[in-house]
Amino acid sequence: MSSYSSTYPSIRPVFNADFSNAGRLDSRITFSRSDTPPTYAAPSAVHYWSNEKHLSSENLFVQSSDFDTSWSSNGILNGPTGGQSDPVGGTDGFELVESTSNIAHRVFQNISATGELALTVYAKQNSGTRYLMLKLFNADYNWEVAVFDLAGGAAATASGSSSTFTSVTTSQSASGNGFYKCVLKATGTISTANIALKDATNTSGLSSLYGSFTYTGDGSSSIDVAFASLTTTGATDYNATTTQIHREYAPTLKSVSYAGQPRFEFSPTDSASMGLLIEGSSTNLQRYGNDFGSWNLRSYVTITADAAVAPDGSLTAQSVVPTAISEIHYILDTSISFTSGTTYTSSVFVKSAGSRYIQFGGGSSAFGAAAFVNFDLTDGSYTATGMTATASAVGNDWWRLTVTAAATASATEGFYLSYVTSKSAARAGYATGDGYSGYLLYGFQTESGSFASSLVNTGTGSSALTRAAESLSVATADIGYTGGPVTIVSETEGGRGVYPQSFVLTDGTSSNQISVYRNSTAATTTTNWYLSVASDGSNQVLANIPASNTAGKLAVSLNTDDAAFTTVGNSVTTDTSVTIPSGLSQLKIGASWTGGTNHLNGHVKRLAVFGEALSDTNLISLTK
Repeated sequence: MSSYSSTYPSIRPVFNADFSNAGRLDSRITFSRSDTPPTYAAPSAVHYWSNEKHLSSENLFVQSSDFDTSWSSNGILNGPTGGQSDPVGGTDGFELVESTSNIAHRVFQNISATGELALTVYAKQNSGTRYLMLKLFNADYNWEVAVFDLAGGAAATASGSSSTFTSVTTSQSASGNGFYKCVLKATGTISTANIALKDATNTSGLSSLYGSFTYTGDGSSSIDVAFASLTTTGATDYNATTTQIHREYAPTLKSVSYAGQPRFEFSPTDSASMGLLIEGSSTNLQRYGNDFGSWNLRSYVTITADAAVAPDGSLTAQSVVPTAISEIHYILDTSISFTSGTTYTSSVFVKSAGSRYIQFGGGSSAFGAAAFVNFDLTDGSYTATGMTATASAVGNDWWRLTVTAAATASATEGFYLSYVTSKSAARAGYATGDGYSGYLLYGFQTESGSFASSLVNTGTGSSALTRAAESLSVATADIGYTGGPVTIVSETEGGRGVYPQSFVLTDGTSSNQISVYRNSTAATTTTNWYLSVASDGSNQVLANIPASNTAGKLAVSLNTDDAAFTTVGNSVTTDTSVTIPSGLSQLKIGASWTGGTNHLNGHVKRLAVFGEALSDTNLISLTK
């Protein structure tokens, strides 16, 4: 938008709210969200994209699956040997064969790291009956060790006598091609991370000084290892490295910190300010929106909680991995009461963890057998059948996927996610997973309506959760407008739902008001804007803006018996039979004259009020 002061130095607005750049509200403006204490539900009900970044993924090992390059080794016969099978069925595994020396048989990297450490290695027995030992080493007598039997049992653990590590945990889970995903977690500081062989599944015989274990090898016993990872976030998802570590930051999806907090939102793709987000109320009907292991139908998948860092920066993203058999691999929670003829939108944050395609659809009882979308997670493209869809990139290869359809029958059902191998896959078709590759998921949401609103995260909760409606207004007495000729210039992004409003100048009733809104009941933001002027209950003007306008730059000018309005520099539409309403005491922004309906469901970037009617030339310039 053009600068008012530079374009019109002799004309100043009586009110100028720059929501896009100010980052806070003018003290004269009243913002409210009706979820105030003591009925305020939870911060997880209200989210927005901030301008903050978080550490989204990490791997502090270099050459994370090339153990003969940047890794040091002791007691490994002829060094680690590549070309072995790996969990995906490829040849990126390495064999560690113990030498005949009486020594610790290991590979390691010297790494200085502090945090919620997670050392993850995929391993399986090769020749003999040797076991995997993982070690986080800080200093003499200050270490943590875990020994894995590579058969799925619980790991044996041990701590140095002066260990400063806390929150020590282990896990061992079956993966692809006979491998086990072995994880040692501990909060603390390390100087070295070790992967070693051990001749027994217990921790007896460990050196109290170093936490190492020495024995005389037989020169033939071995284990295979692949895909090593070390993070400071507690995440166990794998991010491959070569000569550099992996560290990726992403935009943060934040929850509001207090009831009634306005949401100044930023684009997750380029961090540009989008302005103040104004939304109507919405309810996430999906229970367990971030606990997919609690869904009542889980078919041939392995679900792991807290596997990766989610878009909100927390370690709450879950992994869903199809098993290595030919089957229908899906998750579905049949807990929502759908009403025939009502439109619903479901959304979820997804990141590929090795699987490229995912199917997102409606359960057949409520939506029929032909309502699904196949998404390509490399570029967000999709093929939709019986539904509309969107895919929005939100940073570090995460996508927010949405599907929309009207229920064809009233039923207790849900939306599902299924593993597929192409964008042309049939609905709920058979496919064969590899037991390793899958998806990272976060924040599943299902709501009534034709578009996805901001996240209302039911998390691990067993019931629906509602975000309350928002309102924004300012008293005309506080901004110096006392009636008569007026010009209002606004810039918005979005505008979805039932007749979304840009602004309304009102006396507190619908009988006297000036309003601009989209003539839309759908999700689209490309429908035209309309101006309505009501005086003494008579609606005098209802005129179509000349061209569709996605950016939402609007200018409306009213004078005695004259109305003019335009968008994005288009020619001005006029009406010469207009009476300016009297007693206009409130300026409502992003909602109807009540403040409680016809929400913009989008962003207000700027709004200015001039206490006079600007010329048509000025209106065009201000909206270019």
